[in-house]
Amino acid sequence: MTQNAVVKLALFAILVGIFIYRQYVRKNAAKLQNVASDIETPAAFYSINDGNQTEVIFAPDYDKAWFDQLDAKYSWDDFDEYDNRFWEYMYRLFDTLPELSGRLPNPEFFNSLNREQKIFYCLLVFNGDVDNGGVSQFFFNKPEFAFAVLETFEELQMTKLKNDYEKCLNEFIGTSNSYAKRKAIFSDPSLEWEKRWKAFTNGYDDIKSAEKLEDYYWETDFKKSFYKGFVDYADKNIQQFVKGKAL
Repeated sequence: MTQNAVVKLALFAILVGIFIYRQYVRKNAAKLQNVASDIETPAAFYSINDGNQTEVIFAPDYDKAWFDQLDAKYSWDDFDEYDNRFWEYMYRLFDTLPELSGRLPNPEFFNSLNREQKIFYCLLVFNGDVDNGGVSQFFFNKPEFAFAVLETFEELQMTKLKNDYEKCLNEFIGTSNSYAKRKAIFSDPSLEWEKRWKAFTNGYDDIKSAEKLEDYYWETDFKKSFYKGFVDYADKNIQQFVKGKAL
């Protein structure tokens, strides 16, 4: 490789580094160069520290009667994994936001949310993909959320989940090239479906640490703790999720 080529590659890595979670770059600079040189990076890696932090720009109006109904209907002592306060919060406090925003595209939509709303968004994205197809599916579908999810677990003090996820993230960074190639194959409509599907499922072998996380992630006791952890956080910061709630 010529000296000019080396210089060009170094400059390219620096430019991409602007979009990487700041503290993580310092800890993992060598590995993160793989992301810069081997895959087509997202336009930006999301961070809960970016954009709006405190302003409630998009949110439904506060409805005391609705919250009172939730208090009467749900108890964590009688937990139903598929019918609980977490999901009600998703339907009312998050799913209404795209319409209220005028269908803003990402990352503009993400950056318009306040910090607490960003955290809810990250939880929903991660939980949806992992429930459906595991940690590998999350990285495959939503790599732009990779660092924001780590920040979210840290903010919510979900220490075990944060530590186990960080190991998965480190492995994902190290296998970014193979992920990019598989995603290109999976997204190619000219190929037979069997080949495309195999390209996707082969990714499960790359993230070895995912097995530890997934061993407990789908258990009912963990789900209860996970959902309750966010609901308690939301209740303490409810003014950031609705408009018109008096302090």
